[in-house]
Amino acid sequence: MVAVLAGLTVGTAAPALADHTAGYSHDGSTGLTSTDWMARLPGSTLLSEISIPGTHDSGASLFGGDIAFTQSMDLATQLQSGIRAWDIRLGESSGRLEIYHGIARQGQDFQNDVLGATDAFLQAHPSETILMRVAQEQTTSDFAGRVHSHLSADPHVYRGTSDNPPLSDVRGKIVILQDFSSPIREGIAWANSAWSVQDDYTMSNNWDLARKWHNVAAQLDAASAGPGTKVYVNFLSASGGSFPYFVASGHSSPGTGAPNLLTGWTRGIINSCGWSSSCIPEYPGVNCFWGTCSVAFQGVNVLAMQKMDATPGVHHRYGIVYADFPGAGLIRDIINSNADSGGRVMGKAADR
Repeated sequence: MVAVLAGLTVGTAAPALADHTAGYSHDGSTGLTSTDWMARLPGSTLLSEISIPGTHDSGASLFGGDIAFTQSMDLATQLQSGIRAWDIRLGESSGRLEIYHGIARQGQDFQNDVLGATDAFLQAHPSETILMRVAQEQTTSDFAGRVHSHLSADPHVYRGTSDNPPLSDVRGKIVILQDFSSPIREGIAWANSAWSVQDDYTMSNNWDLARKWHNVAAQLDAASAGPGTKVYVNFLSASGGSFPYFVASGHSSPGTGAPNLLTGWTRGIINSCGWSSSCIPEYPGVNCFWGTCSVAFQGVNVLAMQKMDATPGVHHRYGIVYADFPGAGLIRDIINSNADSGGRVMGKAADR
């Protein structure tokens, strides 16, 4: 009888109670202002030694619906909130380089909307640096040459030859993470041999979320324990058989305070959760009745924030953390894990 009930429940996963967490935000602003947090870091700090909050498919917020949307903040607001790593994917439209997510054009021009936003921000906040992964998303004639024409004309682009420069060399600069072929060095080669990258980006269904989280958690641990000269990159994002907002939040719909989706498993007297390795302890029990609780999904953003919150006031290096729909708590935790010029963990002083 228990097996029958469990089978029926898995097939009809439903929402739990409303969930509002600081790890996830589907709003146009997180309410967080962290414009100058890098000012507190020593200039001798290598890029590889910094915990840096970033956004995956940074400009995918306008067209394509829930399967294509990965962000709700526009580019300028992301920078105001403390984001310092972008993932910019480009294609050609009407003779211009524009942001794309897959085939979904986002109506944002590389020169004016992307470089324009970074230039304005760095002009006002010269203590900061912005890491910008640039990749070719759509077939474009002479892609490398066209990117070069924009970057070579921008005075804020980092021109150094180090693959791991100290912060003092890149303050007020855009550091290009070059994810395209070109005879010209535009910045640092993406995912080179000195990097460790976790980008498990495909989920066949919602129940793959546990596997994704295990990979994210392992990379957070690896970055914290690994050598300071190695760059660690951790993508919290995934999609395919799941919407990006679900992977980030575990919610049944995109809203910031939407309910978590039920997994279909239970814990307690009826413990169908124990039958599957995909029902992980980090998933919360909800709607408890007569000694049995339903189990709800929990999003990767939230799980990552909870993992960081488990050791407050302790210096950790998390590397470059790319997320979809990051909330204020997740951004703050990544920033706060850095050590300031006095060797102290930055803590709440990151909110500046």
